[in-house]
Amino acid sequence: MRLLTKTTLWYLVFALIMFTIGGLIAMSMVRTVVNRETDYELQQTLREIRNAAAFENGLDIYNERNSVSIRAFPKGHIIRPDTILKDTFIYLKRTDRVEGFRKLITNTQLEDQFYHIEISEIIIEEGDIISVVSWIIIRLFLFLTAALLIGNFLISKNLFRPFEHLLKSLDRFRIKTNEPLSTMSTKTQEFKRLNQFAEEMTNKARLDYQNLKEFSENASHEMQTPIAIAQGKLELLLESPDLDEEQLSLVHTTQQSINKISRLGQALTLLTKIDNEEFSGKESIDFSKIIASNVQNFRELAEMQGITLEDQLDKGVQIKIDPVLADILVTNLLKNSLQHNVPGGWVKVHLTGDYLEVKNSGEPPKLPTEQLFQRFKKNNQSKGTLGLGLAIVKRICEVNGCEVEYAYASEEHALRVTFSH
Repeated sequence: MRLLTKTTLWYLVFALIMFTIGGLIAMSMVRTVVNRETDYELQQTLREIRNAAAFENGLDIYNERNSVSIRAFPKGHIIRPDTILKDTFIYLKRTDRVEGFRKLITNTQLEDQFYHIEISEIIIEEGDIISVVSWIIIRLFLFLTAALLIGNFLISKNLFRPFEHLLKSLDRFRIKTNEPLSTMSTKTQEFKRLNQFAEEMTNKARLDYQNLKEFSENASHEMQTPIAIAQGKLELLLESPDLDEEQLSLVHTTQQSINKISRLGQALTLLTKIDNEEFSGKESIDFSKIIASNVQNFRELAEMQGITLEDQLDKGVQIKIDPVLADILVTNLLKNSLQHNVPGGWVKVHLTGDYLEVKNSGEPPKLPTEQLFQRFKKNNQSKGTLGLGLAIVKRICEVNGCEVEYAYASEEHALRVTFSH
């Protein structure tokens, strides 16, 4: 959810609460004003009655009204003047319903006689006040909602334009290129600081990437040269006729260790290149041909180990991936199935348009299955593997949007790579 949209929703929730409280206050104020105005009208009518008392039959005119009741006390009867204002309900025949009234009740002296006067004035019902106030509040809230949505659109198009531009630039930013981060000039202090921070961070990330890339490339290159020299000299030493069996064994062990260091350097360099997205040449390839070629290459090695290699491949399976990574993916899966097998075992390769599955016979895993894809985690420590094969497979799958899963059941290992479409 966008920042402005989320802010607008919070404002609307807050406004709804405030409008509800305001509506209750408004209803109370309307009721107070209505009562005050009604009381004023009642008092005005009472003044008119007092003025009419000075004329003959003047009170009869008011006494004939339904809203006015004037009753004279007997001559000589003295009553203490008193006035009461109250709310009451009166049944009206013309509407056949009970209505709310405001009533003035007073005992007063007019000329030389005391009278009991009741004056009634219909008032706005509570339900009517609630209806009117609710009508106003709801429409004001709808107006506010429309205003906020329009303001949201205008603000996002103008005030937040530098922020939106920076987000798009960060989305297009690639650490491998030398193209600087594009920012928009702005007078807003916070956006200026954000642009400056983003530029500094991207420049530092690019510099760190270049330094790391140069280090890994130089380290790989510089390591391979002395390793190759050492391997060459060890091979010459193995051909020497003066070495006894113990010395030959020591030279052979040293040669294996150097070979392992060489393979380790190559594997780590490959992982670094994958992490740095240096294999960006994704294209639609015929995955069936790559698997068929690798199966053919590994068939002789499988036969030498007494392992049966079978394949069931759908033809013309197309996936989008870097061809080099595709070849490394298949090679590591097949190599893993042969290394973690048993004498007289088998390997089955199955390819469909949705997945590639490599199954092989073998002993139960000695590690938790979730650790098999971690670097330097080996199922069998005694074998001369690096523990990086499946880590490379998983990383290749991640950068290409595929999923890799491992399962073991009934002395059968299964690795499945599900393609993204």
